[in-house]
Amino acid sequence: MEHYFYNFSTGVDVYNSLNELHRHHNCTSFLISAVGDLSKVSLKCPLNDKPIIFEKKLEIITLSGYLRSTESHIHISVSDENCNIFGGHLLSGTIVLKSLDVLIGVIPNLNKTSIETFRNNPVNVDIYILPDCPWSKRALKLLDSFHIKYNSYIITNDEEFKKIRKITSISTFPQIFIKDQFIGGYSELSNLSVNGDLMEIIN
Repeated sequence: MEHYFYNFSTGVDVYNSLNELHRHHNCTSFLISAVGDLSKVSLKCPLNDKPIIFEKKLEIITLSGYLRSTESHIHISVSDENCNIFGGHLLSGTIVLKSLDVLIGVIPNLNKTSIETFRNNPVNVDIYILPDCPWSKRALKLLDSFHIKYNSYIITNDEEFKKIRKITSISTFPQIFIKDQFIGGYSELSNLSVNGDLMEIIN
């Protein structure tokens, strides 16, 4: 893998510039790291086709995804002055405030292979969530990113809360079971995915 380190200056459109970097090369580029600030961010949330635009000083928390000559898929999350986090699919119209440093890894002639799950695979994941809980939403997005089938249950009253708490002895959400074994919440699920153990445990 070859590495390239770029600095984007004030006023640069992040999405357009990233796509131009390797548009004419037969390679796949992966965003490894990004540090910087924005004056404006334009993003699209999952299951929502309308872009969301924030115009204020924002710090980039994560910038990840890949770039190819034929397509790109980039996610961004940012923080405002109150440490509120927003994230989604990066769109054109995201503008650098002062400076943005981006590290990109490039792999020439990398082929993309699609892997599909069999429809008759059993559902081995049960996830208990709260309405409008950001950690619950992140857990669902992570499961979706791996194309993992799951049963989700929304806790809406005290009786349901007490019932699940009696089983797990914790009061935070989400609460996730794999093959009827309680594994924890979002952090534990994320760690399994990072370590490469998630699919092995589920299958």
